[in-house]
Amino acid sequence: YCPYGNQAEEAIAPVYNSLKDKATFNPRYVIYNNYQGGGSDYCLGNGKYCSMHGIQELNQDVRELCVNKYFGTKSWFDFALAMNKQCTFKNANSCWENVAKGLSLDIAKIKTCESSEALALLKNEQDLGNALEVQGSPTVFIEGESFEGSRTTNGFLSGLCSAFTSKPSECSSV
Repeated sequence: YCPYGNQAEEAIAPVYNSLKDKATFNPRYVIYNNYQGGGSDYCLGNGKYCSMHGIQELNQDVRELCVNKYFGTKSWFDFALAMNKQCTFKNANSCWENVAKGLSLDIAKIKTCESSEALALLKNEQDLGNALEVQGSPTVFIEGESFEGSRTTNGFLSGLCSAFTSKPSECSSV
């Protein structure tokens, strides 16, 4: 629920829909350590894994990680975009099930993942963010290089297409 992260999701979604199997999309999350003192309003794992916009955002990060892990990137995009439209960082914990149900996602599977895998998933995100020196959202990498172009659909498409040795025909679309 970072406003800039949500904007990036909305702008990247058409690029994903255009390129689908021609590029690999890996949504990731910015996870802080001891943010705002590491309390339960922002963090899980005794302050180890925190979100800048509060615990509901962090819980939603975990749910989205679970959707991506068990249902794939297409379902992740569907879920993330529907959550952006139908819920907020203030009501995500009570709103998400109706969104998942509307997308025919297995709510029990997401809940099981959330309760049993949250800390491991968040640790992985935090470790990667630290290794790549990510400071905030959105940070986009293309082929391991930080993307510094326009944060628009055409900007993301251009940046991604510039990484291809042999550009697919979708790269000529606007």
